[in-house]
Amino acid sequence: MARKTKEDALKTRQQLIEAAIAQFSTRGVASTTLTDIADAAGVTRGAIYWHFTSKSEIFNAIWEQQLPLCDLIHDQLSLTLNDDPLCVLRERFIVALQYISRDLRQRSLLQILYHKCEFNNEMTSECEIRNRIGFNYQNVRALLEKGLSKGIISPPLNIDMTLIVFHGFFSGLIKNWLMNSENFNLYQQAPALVDNILATLNITRVPPAIYPVAS
Repeated sequence: MARKTKEDALKTRQQLIEAAIAQFSTRGVASTTLTDIADAAGVTRGAIYWHFTSKSEIFNAIWEQQLPLCDLIHDQLSLTLNDDPLCVLRERFIVALQYISRDLRQRSLLQILYHKCEFNNEMTSECEIRNRIGFNYQNVRALLEKGLSKGIISPPLNIDMTLIVFHGFFSGLIKNWLMNSENFNLYQQAPALVDNILATLNITRVPPAIYPVAS
């Protein structure tokens, strides 16, 4: 019986987290109350206080359990680190954008991060959240270095500057798409968008199309 009670408590806690994600992404963090979250989760206000002492605590719990984007898309990748590094980089960027465009939970999380949150000292910082869930730029750096060493990317290439450009491109792209996802089809246009940003790297050859685009 105790085990069932513990399982039920964990289930309720997760229901509250999922309800908070939905409410925060729609209403905004500041405009969402604990009562809103409890109502959306179908539990009493007392039940939410059993698990969380404040809205900031449930906000932090959301990000504590969130996996990095590279882990979320891992099973959807066809290439490995032993393949052409430029093709690997291209595929990872494309699959990541397409995952964001199709996964409602991931989209809601990014909506909170980019548009629906005013941070305070009790909340996990925006920088920490971005470092936790975003692209792994150490992996990107390693792929660029490998591409240079294999002569796939034309030297000279300032990798630090390139990483800044990548970060600005993807952050701006996702932020603008979230403002109005009807402006363009992120899933279908992801390959072309990635190819355009890669074209700024002085690539010695254009990588082949390696990821099919849904019609």
